[in-house]
Amino acid sequence: MISFNTIKSLFDTSCWDVGVISAEQLKQVSNYPIKNKFHVHGMDYTNTYRFPELVNTIVLVRKGHTWDYGHYDESIDILKVSDIPNWFPLYTNYKEAVMVAGLGVKARNSLIYSYEFGFDFHAVCYGFWEEITDIPTHTRINHKLWSRCTNCYDCVDACPAKAIHAKQEPFWLDGAACEDFILFSDHPTVPSVKKFWHEKVHPEFPIQVVTQVKTAEDADRLLGGMKVDANGYTYDGNQTKKDGEPVYVYHCRECTSQPRCSKWGGKYPYDGSDQPHAIETQSK
Repeated sequence: MISFNTIKSLFDTSCWDVGVISAEQLKQVSNYPIKNKFHVHGMDYTNTYRFPELVNTIVLVRKGHTWDYGHYDESIDILKVSDIPNWFPLYTNYKEAVMVAGLGVKARNSLIYSYEFGFDFHAVCYGFWEEITDIPTHTRINHKLWSRCTNCYDCVDACPAKAIHAKQEPFWLDGAACEDFILFSDHPTVPSVKKFWHEKVHPEFPIQVVTQVKTAEDADRLLGGMKVDANGYTYDGNQTKKDGEPVYVYHCRECTSQPRCSKWGGKYPYDGSDQPHAIETQSK
């Protein structure tokens, strides 16, 4: 048996929040839809396996810049140097897991608002073959829409991609429109990954060519793919780095930067430093 408190003590509370869900809750979580069928770490268990052997699952929330997926490797490194045996990365519906573990609540923009770190976080889950004891008895499980979203449509109105359909049922998010905007937009004030790539990584490409890129197919056809492989920049699937150090990749955050709900206090996160995690929480 492993104490939940022992696992929690491994993670710095200034940047990690730790929760737990039972085997029965994992079964529930794993049967909610997810966006993708594969991830860098772990297999797709969703709607495929039942987890009969698992007793509990640890849910980790990591404070940090949205475009920085370094929390996967970081959390694995923390567990590897511990004395805790028989754990493994678990791929499931992380958003639902965070809610069921009582670590956050869903907002109208379809994202989860972490009780500790606001919208700016990532989540990951780990399964344990050993039973987990000392599980917290008081959690804030909340499947309802965040109370601050009641009669508020700021994120819907502010979304430059018009991807948030949450003014009337059925609520849904056009993830493809959101992703295309984040990656390839030419918006005059909202940065895109394409702009970052052209400015920092491959400025030798003519701007006339770069502005024609609107989709992944365009990027492959016109740019040979937006490879992060120049001027000291690399991308390992989790993080973009400059000379081996993680860098801040600015991109659209309009749906999480509304004054009434955002930890940014109404300031847009891409107006700051090039360093990840550099903009700290102003309010929770």
